[in-house]
Amino acid sequence: MKHEDVAKEIIANIGGKENINNAWHCMTRLRFNLKDKDKINYDKLNLNPAIVGVKYQSDQLQIVIGTNVAEYFTPLSKLLGLEHNEDHKQDKGEKKGIVSLFMDTVSGVFGPIVPAIAGAGMIKGLMAGLVALNIISNKTPTFKVIDMLASGVFTFLPFFVAASAAKIFKTNQYLAIAIAATIQFPTMTAAVEAGDISQFLLFGFLPVPVFNYAGTVIPIIFAVLALSYIYRGVDKVLPKTLRTVFTPTFSLFLAGSLTLVVIGPIGIHLGNLLADGVSWLFTISPILAGVIVGAIRPIAILTGLHHAMTPIALQNFANQGYDMLMPMMFMANMAITGATAAIYTKVVSKAEKSIVVSSAVSGLLGITEPALFGVLTKYKKAFIAATIGSSVASAFISFFGVRIYGYILSSIFSLPAYIGQYFIFAVLGILISLTLSFVLAYMMVPKPKQVEDKEAFEGQVELRSVTDGVYLPLEDVADEVFSTKLVGDGYAMKSNTGDVYSPVSGTITTVFPTKHAVGITTENGIEILIHMGIDTVSLNGQGFDVFVKEGESVTPKTKLAHMNLKALEHTKKDPTIIVVITNMDKVARISSQDPLQGNQQPGTIFKKAILAIE
Repeated sequence: MKHEDVAKEIIANIGGKENINNAWHCMTRLRFNLKDKDKINYDKLNLNPAIVGVKYQSDQLQIVIGTNVAEYFTPLSKLLGLEHNEDHKQDKGEKKGIVSLFMDTVSGVFGPIVPAIAGAGMIKGLMAGLVALNIISNKTPTFKVIDMLASGVFTFLPFFVAASAAKIFKTNQYLAIAIAATIQFPTMTAAVEAGDISQFLLFGFLPVPVFNYAGTVIPIIFAVLALSYIYRGVDKVLPKTLRTVFTPTFSLFLAGSLTLVVIGPIGIHLGNLLADGVSWLFTISPILAGVIVGAIRPIAILTGLHHAMTPIALQNFANQGYDMLMPMMFMANMAITGATAAIYTKVVSKAEKSIVVSSAVSGLLGITEPALFGVLTKYKKAFIAATIGSSVASAFISFFGVRIYGYILSSIFSLPAYIGQYFIFAVLGILISLTLSFVLAYMMVPKPKQVEDKEAFEGQVELRSVTDGVYLPLEDVADEVFSTKLVGDGYAMKSNTGDVYSPVSGTITTVFPTKHAVGITTENGIEILIHMGIDTVSLNGQGFDVFVKEGESVTPKTKLAHMNLKALEHTKKDPTIIVVITNMDKVARISSQDPLQGNQQPGTIFKKAILAIE
């Protein structure tokens, strides 16, 4: 399915374009601010093979795609008109509290800039490790040049945050950057370095406290939030003939002054308060700090709240030059990976084994959403195992004071950034995290028992032919999503008539708006997807007639739909009908029935799915 087609389905299943206030993405998720969350069709979203998981958390809809999320956001933003949204008008929708608004901003603002801060953080961490090992000197010109590459992003981080936050708040990016330039202008930085004054006086009576804003994020986030309201307010009051020149003039002056006098200082104190709170927790007990942070990290990632830790980590870098939270994030990612890997020994279908392997590899690379949504949400005890592994490993490295000297993605490739006096403890922490979570998940999650066909008729589901036509092995389907069985196992057919019948007895749970697919659930909980044609969602229902509706009971004698084969041939679409089981975690194995050659009538048994008994 093309990225644009996936984007269209997502928009249709969350209430349409008119229900979307805003949309953005982080490293793995599409995020939406909706007017009416009741219009979300979770069932249809979860049926889409491109979607790993769907969550509504902190007043935002989160659709987990994976590391290629940007490929889907590009066509989605075009369909929503986000790339042309220059009028800076706030869509009217549900008003949000300051906490929810802050969480939305934090989650959206760091996604686009993570490559910059992660790349710079890797360089900074490696250089710090090499200096600690006395392999290089921090006095050489070469070190100073490389340090400029590594430190520039963090020194001028408010510029990056301003540009990204402006998109979230729908205001002028360049004015936002101008405010970032204001708080980091040499007059301010020189005063901080000299240390001879504590404040300037604006108009002779308004105090402008002197602070070092380098590397901070909270002040500029709230500054851009204020700018968005000021800009709209000024633009609304001024006559149209004056807006081009005077709207940015008044907006910059008012927002900049407010930032220097009020917002900036409050943001600095708030950031320091958060960082001090974490430091206080470490002061009480490093082990307790590790247990708490390690325990909440997996659930924070699952709910999308993990970005709340990012400003604290960045504040730590700004205040003390290192951070002890990010190593714990590293441990959490490894624990999630270990627990996911253990599930490989528990599943029996090739499709789910493939999902587990790809999710575990992704976890090692620092992206844990596929593992969490694709595996651990199905195996709750494995999620508990990952949480325990994360807590124990985080407590271990916290006890020995493991720290990192630059923001970096928590993947196995970030290990060289820990080179130095804490390197051995970081390595041991990874081993503890991976091993403990793997062993616990292996012990806690039972392996499904396989049953023979004769043991219980209720323990199997017969997949019958859906049309008058020729059987086609799923591996031969000209769509890798189906042929590699990422969606599930089953079969395909080439139809002679275009009539499509139900392959099982059950209840219609989904009829896609584009009429190209129907979902059926059997009495014993097996979910069947009948997908008519390849890439036919783009036809928007043309060439398809559906005769059933959601909630209707069907049998193999029930005609579900009719495909106009001539119309599909005219559009050059592949008319292959695909039948797959989408919840293969409930299936122990699938057996094929012979013979399968020549034309087959509707109702012929092609496969038997033997259910797994927990």
